[in-house]
Amino acid sequence: MGENIPSPHAVVVPLPAQGHINPLLHFADLLRDRGFFITFINTEWSEKRMLQSSKQFSHRSNFRFLSFSDGLPPEHGRTDQLGELLVTLAKCGPALEELLRSCSGVPPVTCIVTDSAMSCTLSVAANLGVPRVVFWIICAAASITQKYANVLLSQGHIPVKVSEAKRPEKLISGVPWSIPDLLPTDLISSYREQYESDIIFKAFLFESQQSNEADYTLVNTFDELEGRDAISALSTNGCPALAVGPVFLPKVLQGEESKLGSMWDEDESCLEWLDKQRTGSVLYVSFGSLALKSQQQLDELALGLEGSGQPFLWVLRSDIAQGQNAMLPEGFEKRTRDRAFIASWTPQLKVLAHASVGGFLTHGGWNSTLESISMGVPLLGWPCLGDQFLNCRFAKDIWKVGLEFKDVDVEENRLVPREEVERAVRDLMENEQLRKRVFELKEAAIKAVMPGGSSYTNITTFIQDMLEKAEFPSAFVRGKKDHGEFLE
Repeated sequence: MGENIPSPHAVVVPLPAQGHINPLLHFADLLRDRGFFITFINTEWSEKRMLQSSKQFSHRSNFRFLSFSDGLPPEHGRTDQLGELLVTLAKCGPALEELLRSCSGVPPVTCIVTDSAMSCTLSVAANLGVPRVVFWIICAAASITQKYANVLLSQGHIPVKVSEAKRPEKLISGVPWSIPDLLPTDLISSYREQYESDIIFKAFLFESQQSNEADYTLVNTFDELEGRDAISALSTNGCPALAVGPVFLPKVLQGEESKLGSMWDEDESCLEWLDKQRTGSVLYVSFGSLALKSQQQLDELALGLEGSGQPFLWVLRSDIAQGQNAMLPEGFEKRTRDRAFIASWTPQLKVLAHASVGGFLTHGGWNSTLESISMGVPLLGWPCLGDQFLNCRFAKDIWKVGLEFKDVDVEENRLVPREEVERAVRDLMENEQLRKRVFELKEAAIKAVMPGGSSYTNITTFIQDMLEKAEFPSAFVRGKKDHGEFLE
């Protein structure tokens, strides 16, 4: 940086959950590459779990990690008790502000980039006198349903009565937010009728209100996937709303993909196994970091994978069997050892980018969905919670890049039998139309993040707006050569 020009300084605050930390960490790294000093703030609980990332970033200039206590006891389940976590975090504004004010020797804060579910940043940004930039880690359509949840509540769409969700008259049509018509089950699952008296229902409604208090809005998607009008619907009181994703993709294209934000030990030996498989032959199976399955369902899944005859790489978390160690059917490992690899966690981006992978059986979290699209891998959706129901349906019906299991959106405990798993896997792996469509979107995603692309240009616009609000010198806004050409 120029000797007399300090770096702009972005404070980045994710919700302390794996799927929220990753995209914000990727975005923070992109801002660092474009000249920003980054303060990435975790809770003490999440920082301990992502120690590897802290070590990885320790050698990078202009990037530091800070943490604060979430006020919960060590034995609290955190994301397993999400409602309680959200309520507690909403009260952490004073602790967060004190942490920032106690630091010296760093540039003044330019902006706070906050997870849409971290309402505690509202008072902090106001007291520091800097813009509050709300970052949506879910797709634009799901973000809209959360942003306008109180409107949907007033219209009677929330709480969602799953028993009536398939009735045609319950379709949420004509919404003024430039997205396709919605099924009631497309709404975030915390708004379902059975949760109406729970703390999580009220916590999500509160966070919905607070997400509207933004000076700027960013979303981890790209214009070519969801449309510019859908992104604009996230604007609040005329503040800009821009698509800046897929935020992980620029580093992948530069060959710099890494373990950013991983709270799990990744088994990279699976990549050697993939090297030995035929191109496009392997089904990747992973349900993310939170989804749980019954032991009976895991048995049916295993036997369905076996029956499909397809090679598969299965991420089998140690706690996936409703918090217990999963048991595999007797003889299963022996019968499938020539075409199966089972791991507790994998480097997912590297797996999806591997030439041997031809399909992804997924819970449909937005990170996984966007990664699969960006790597050109069609999806088989099996949603469990949150925004996953919308992602899986849109992947099938709107974006035409996937399939999904029938009625898992309305029957939470529905047992999907082995025969259905086997048939769905074969349909996915043999569907050339899906493969062609997802390849088209892969190319669009790559173009979006390259110089001149929609997301790249939107990030540049965001940076310029932040610098102008902070009254940085015009020479810095234009981007001098000695500033790393970060605004070219």
